Amino acid sequence: MNAVSKLIEVLEHTPKSNQIVELIKLAESESFVDITKQIELFTGVWELRWSTSNSPLLNYSPLLDNLQILEPKRSRGLNLLRPKGFAGKLFSTNILASLEIIDQKRINVSLKKAGIIGPKLLGKKISFLSEIKKTQKGWLDTTVLSPDLRICKGYKGTTFALLKRNDLSLTDFFNP
Repeated sequence: MNAVSKLIEVLEHTPKSNQIVELIKLAESESFVDITKQIELFTGVWELRWSTSNSPLLNYSPLLDNLQILEPKRSRGLNLLRPKGFAGKLFSTNILASLEIIDQKRINVSLKKAGIIGPKLLGKKISFLSEIKKTQKGWLDTTVLSPDLRICKGYKGTTFALLKRNDLSLTDFFNP
């Protein structure tokens, strides 16, 4: 079993494992990433399963869906945090971002709007998103990219491990 496969298994079953740091290093040494050529792999709904951040909002919790929805061909992304189960269908907190691919690994992220998205009412999704007044920009370097796993490092030094959610699609979050 290669490092990527082993890391996926650990992230799925034991996302608090002490093995994750070493498996990330191994997976990075085995991987070649070029998101300009792997745009279809990069695109989709990703669930945060592990990070080096101390912030509870940037870490895995079995009680929350912590998702990144990425559609770089349309220069947009969404960070979504919602309770798992029925309550998650009622509301979620969201940050809408614009994305710009810089090179084979780096994508610039500019946060544009933040707020709450609720359920559909009379066929229209309830949404309270407001412009972020002070521009917040950063970048992410993707160091591992497979059909099911994405490892990235942020501009503040945080490492993130995300698994692809094939049960969710872009149209669940973005209008076509």
